[in-house]
Amino acid sequence: MVIVYISLALFIGALIYLAFFAFKTFKDSKPTIENVNETVTRIQAKTDQIKSETDQLSLTQKEITEDVQYKKEAVQYTVDAAKRTPEPFKNLWYTIKGDKLSIRKRSDG
Repeated sequence: MVIVYISLALFIGALIYLAFFAFKTFKDSKPTIENVNETVTRIQAKTDQIKSETDQLSLTQKEITEDVQYKKEAVQYTVDAAKRTPEPFKNLWYTIKGDKLSIRKRSDG
């Protein structure tokens, strides 16, 4: 019977010892856990800030792309109009020149 009491006392002593060191370990690790949580919070805030800036940059990039496309189309339209412009002037020139020739022919003849 004495062995049972000694075993029971050792078991209770081991539980008390385990509880004491578990509490001490928890108490010692609490600042570290809080530090890790603060670090995670700062990293999350920076990540959110970077994501926000990335979204803003994407929006700005889209606006710039649309503006460049609009200006490219405007310049292309102007270039096309400039390319078509000489033909009416040539026609006008030939018409004027042709009329002068026909007037000269009539006056010569």
